[in-house]
Amino acid sequence: MSGNVGTYAMKKRKKPVQKPKKLPGVDGVIKSNPSKRHRDRLNGELDRLTDLLPFSEDIRTRLDKLSVLRLSVGYLRVKGFFKATMKHKQSVMCPSGNGPTRNGLEAASFSEGDLLLQVLNGFVIVVTTDGLVFYSSPTIQDYLGFHQSDVVHQSVYELIHTDDRAMFREQLHFAFNPKPYVGDDSGDVTALQCTSESVKYDTERLPPENSSFLERSFVCRFRCLLDNSSGFLALKFQGRLKYLHGQGVMSEDRSHAQSQLALFSIAVPVQAPSILEIRSKMLIFQTKHKLDFTPIGVDNRGKVVLGYSELELCMHGSGYQFIHALT
Repeated sequence: MSGNVGTYAMKKRKKPVQKPKKLPGVDGVIKSNPSKRHRDRLNGELDRLTDLLPFSEDIRTRLDKLSVLRLSVGYLRVKGFFKATMKHKQSVMCPSGNGPTRNGLEAASFSEGDLLLQVLNGFVIVVTTDGLVFYSSPTIQDYLGFHQSDVVHQSVYELIHTDDRAMFREQLHFAFNPKPYVGDDSGDVTALQCTSESVKYDTERLPPENSSFLERSFVCRFRCLLDNSSGFLALKFQGRLKYLHGQGVMSEDRSHAQSQLALFSIAVPVQAPSILEIRSKMLIFQTKHKLDFTPIGVDNRGKVVLGYSELELCMHGSGYQFIHALT
């Protein structure tokens, strides 16, 4: 019995076969599958495209891939419009190319856009006739709470009260008579969304661009994320329909189609803010927290008011320590 004690251990275990390591390629990089290389190249190009967007770093880091592509398309469309518009104005005002300069300063350019937007009691918005937000000024955040990157190249009907969507669609039509909405089988106009195809008009029926028939003045309710009891803010839109030049729209026969119309307007709150609201508006900021109120983000105005950077704010732990004990 003692001689058979270790018989069960006589069978040797086989050593695991080690897989050969992949040798580096010619360029010193380990070869991977084609789909992974494609994803890496795509992610690299998206990262480079994100860095080119004209937003702050904290906004760019929160954008997903679809938002990066959406904002890039919107930026290129706006750039094409201004490029075509400025070229047309220069050719009309200075046909020879050597027009007069202001105070003799030929290369100096005075950017007054930011100052004008700050003193304006409202924001600038451009909406195409198919319901797409072509442009919105950054000051929209002060009135609706939405950042500029949240609304550009998005459907404007998602911001409008359901009872005002049909009226807003009529204002986008040059004759206040758009085609019946067929996106919903029930024909409900409250389900209005922007269409993928641009609205085309017969050029012979359109009035001149400087015609008074293209002027618009109406009131519409937009969604508001700020301190508002109903969640909507009544805005008065004052502007006119104009052509979107420089968009490179092609017709079915591959020729350049007629430029699309868009509503260029200034949106002003119907109820003017009080002096106290104007003063407190500079102190309002937005923060992002976890469910346990741990801060994970703050906007640029919050950094100025609190005096903390976003990294310092997130490293302090719970967000309750920033609140007074008697509050």
